[in-house]
Amino acid sequence: MTREHYQKITEQTRQILRRLPFGESLLRLPTFLIACIYAGFALTLLTDRRPELWLFLVSPAVCFLTVTILRTCINRTRPYDLYQLPPVGRHMPGKGKSMPSRHAASAVAILMAVLFLHPPLPFAFFLIFLAAFICFLRVAAGQHYPSDVIAGALLSIMLSLLFYWLSGF
Repeated sequence: MTREHYQKITEQTRQILRRLPFGESLLRLPTFLIACIYAGFALTLLTDRRPELWLFLVSPAVCFLTVTILRTCINRTRPYDLYQLPPVGRHMPGKGKSMPSRHAASAVAILMAVLFLHPPLPFAFFLIFLAAFICFLRVAAGQHYPSDVIAGALLSIMLSLLFYWLSGF
């Protein structure tokens, strides 16, 4: 991604958000929604005393911790710092740690955890769309490079599949 690409993408995102009620605060809505869905499923598993609860909780946590450790090791500069242009929404200049995207990894880890519970197909498609939309927004808002979100998503898919395969579910 060049500086010009970054500037064009973030400016287009800003223009779209200016036309919508609540503007840039809408960027947090998909992440909040997927977190609420995850909490709802966890509560359902807990109240039903389903044995999958531990796997449902531990698998995304392992993905989150793995990504957090990798981010510290890689410490890739975020696009808004590299190009010295503000992203859309909240940001912390000099934060670093762009690769892999923790938002993308968490969204996909939650998606995988819910998919292993075999939800109804329309709901599964909704969750797939929601996770993909979160990944898209991280790039469109200028918080991450496309490679950051792809790496985070793929890492969560691979770790989730490995975790579920090793657990026998």
